[in-house]
Amino acid sequence: MPIIKAKNLSKRYQQGNKTINAVDGVNLEVEKGDLLAVIGPSGSGKSTLLMLIGGLDRPTSGEIEINGVNIAKISDAKLTNIRRNTMGYVFQNFNLIPTLTAAQNVEAVIAKRTSHDRKRVMAVLQQLSLDQRAHHLPSLLSGGEQQRVAIARALINEPDIILADEPTGNLDSKTGEDIIRILADLKTKHGKTVVIITHSEYVKKFATKVVEIRDGKITPTR
Repeated sequence: MPIIKAKNLSKRYQQGNKTINAVDGVNLEVEKGDLLAVIGPSGSGKSTLLMLIGGLDRPTSGEIEINGVNIAKISDAKLTNIRRNTMGYVFQNFNLIPTLTAAQNVEAVIAKRTSHDRKRVMAVLQQLSLDQRAHHLPSLLSGGEQQRVAIARALINEPDIILADEPTGNLDSKTGEDIIRILADLKTKHGKTVVIITHSEYVKKFATKVVEIRDGKITPTR
């Protein structure tokens, strides 16, 4: 059974008298352990598709299943539980809280609090070579370090799926490639299912599946 399955998935917005088909009848299956790269120009519907997969938005029509559960039809409470425990999110703008240290930013999203939280946080930061930067505020970290903190935050609840929306968009090319390699390692070394929305062609080197999206419709390229 695919870990992610979209069937006739659509999202439409109304702008005055004009209907925008941001996602238009998408059919897609992602197997557990895949690294899916979704490429396409700006405004093609990439980020909208990721928001639908991640349960951050509801589709206008169609289905989106996560581990066999159609998240388009469940209650907000159940959807929140799936988002918290099944999926981790990485965004272009990092979305770190500026008044919290790297470790505190990661700890802030822990779903199930335990007495070992600090050890868990430090273990994830060490995994991403950030243990020496754990007590620094985001303003004292480079862009690449901030994005690695964001990845640590996405991993802390041990999700099955990592969703990354333009994770290299605010980084120079070399740092961006480093971030792509880190995300690819989550698949190859840790068995995560990874979906990356990107303009970068570099991600194709690591992807098990590549689709291109234009005008809300997808075309498999590999």
